[in-house]
Amino acid sequence: MSTAPTYMENDSDLIATLLEALRGDSGLQTMLGSPARVFDDETRAPLFPYIMLERWERQDASTSGVNGADHRLQFATLSRDGGHSAAKELLAALRMALQRVELILDNQHVVLVHPTYSDVMRAPNRQVFRGVMRVRIITEEI
Repeated sequence: MSTAPTYMENDSDLIATLLEALRGDSGLQTMLGSPARVFDDETRAPLFPYIMLERWERQDASTSGVNGADHRLQFATLSRDGGHSAAKELLAALRMALQRVELILDNQHVVLVHPTYSDVMRAPNRQVFRGVMRVRIITEEI
């Protein structure tokens, strides 16, 4: 029986590599400190502003002869100061970081990193502005 990781087991590498790349992005560090405050629920009381990975879905995207995956991620940006314009600037910085990101993964090739949706709204507590960015990432097994 083979003990090599399966393609699906490598999915966590994608998330870890992406978050690490975003934390190291100079544009995000300008707004969020160094390393940039980009979390996957590691902390319960982060300093504002920050980015949180809220959701991750995976669908099979295999084709004839190639295993593939279609990942749908949702990031939230949370800020207290600067109103809608500051929240939009943070979303723009996240979009630019995603456009610059180079993901090097074992056994996977990243075909596409594409933001598909973004929006900013005031949180119910009326003190925080919440931005949402949905991102599509397609990978193939190598």
